[in-house]
Amino acid sequence: MNIVPVKITDESVLKLFSEHDDYMIDFLGDDKWCYIRYHENENIEKVWVVSSDNLPIGCIAYRKKADGIGEIKRLYIKEEYRGNGISKELLKTVECYAKEQGCHTLFLDTRITLEPAVSLYRSFGFNIVFQQGLYIQMEKEV
Repeated sequence: MNIVPVKITDESVLKLFSEHDDYMIDFLGDDKWCYIRYHENENIEKVWVVSSDNLPIGCIAYRKKADGIGEIKRLYIKEEYRGNGISKELLKTVECYAKEQGCHTLFLDTRITLEPAVSLYRSFGFNIVFQQGLYIQMEKEV
């Protein structure tokens, strides 16, 4: 497994983002109207891709929201590679980067119904700080 920073315009990143979007739209079913596919207006600052045998299998992105506050975006692992601790390694990578940038708080948005993701984030120290319906915002001091 190899985690490397990659330009946001890299073809492997855009393909992983598209797969992530497809997964989320399928998962949301009737609620897919509330999901927005990746667009460059997200102002993602940094993105990392994880590879196995030189094949991109997952990604994570970061952007600064305000002074000292960073946001985790687009954590995605291809289904056949899930459950192997890859997501935690990606989260550690972003947390380390955020600290280097002077960040004291990381947050992310997800849905309470994405139970594996919510469990992962909780095990990594994130807590729910806001909930509206199925939408939740989670935060962690770094």
